Amino acid sequence: MHNMHSMKNRVLIVTGMHRSGTSLVTRWLSQCGLNIGEELMGAETGNEDGHFEDVDFLHAHQSILQSRRLTTEGYTEAIEKLSQNETDMLRDIVNYKNGFNEQWGWKDPRTCLFLDTYRQLLPDAFYFVVLRDYRSVVSSLIYRIYKRTEKKYSLRTGLSKFIWEHFKKKRRMGMLLRKYSQRYLKVWIAYNEAIAKHLGKLQPENYIVADFNTLYHQDESVFYQLVNKWGFSLNIVRFRNIFKQHQVHEPAEIDSYIKDKSLLNRATAAETSLRRLGSFSPQAQTMYAV
Repeated sequence: MHNMHSMKNRVLIVTGMHRSGTSLVTRWLSQCGLNIGEELMGAETGNEDGHFEDVDFLHAHQSILQSRRLTTEGYTEAIEKLSQNETDMLRDIVNYKNGFNEQWGWKDPRTCLFLDTYRQLLPDAFYFVVLRDYRSVVSSLIYRIYKRTEKKYSLRTGLSKFIWEHFKKKRRMGMLLRKYSQRYLKVWIAYNEAIAKHLGKLQPENYIVADFNTLYHQDESVFYQLVNKWGFSLNIVRFRNIFKQHQVHEPAEIDSYIKDKSLLNRATAAETSLRRLGSFSPQAQTMYAV
């Protein structure tokens, strides 16, 4: 489909905190026909269908984090300004992709740490922001650690397995909630505040904010925006065909594990402001009730 955008590359950046559903959304976009990278990161515990992360961006982001002695997962609240070399590295990737693809996109939650840079490198990019509430995200991050431990013990035998099944298993989740809830909440806040700040510098017609609920019920409205307003050439696949309800767990009650209660207010404020920005169509208003 050609329209006013056809003279330049159309780039879609899937943005959102880890465990927010960015993999699922990117899988949907890929099935609709968007090129989301030549080489993608595979499956692992917690993402059995794959991460759908373009390894070119993933490795670049990880190397920037590593050079600052930060966790390569990107569980950090802020990052210092990029050096010229680092900016050039990201520019080279963008130029390479633009050279081969008239329309393309990528997903890596760590992108949220570099939004200022990408706004300079791709001033005309479109953003698909995937929002998920903080309780669900923090619970999901902690549950993934729990599942890795469970997998490790499932391969053991004898006394070690017996102790896990009868003693350690019950206590493990509580211990993880105590250890990680506040840390991961701070990261959720940092990512989502960064997204809100970024969207405030864009034209409102250049982004969508959506969650599972919106996509499940309004995938045709979202698709309409991608194709008719943004000029992407895609074929619709229904989101409900790939959304597996059983993969979405009930969130744990994390609030009681947050020592600094002001963080809960900040998280609620960040989510409210993003949902407000997210009413991309008249019908969407009803879908975005907090």
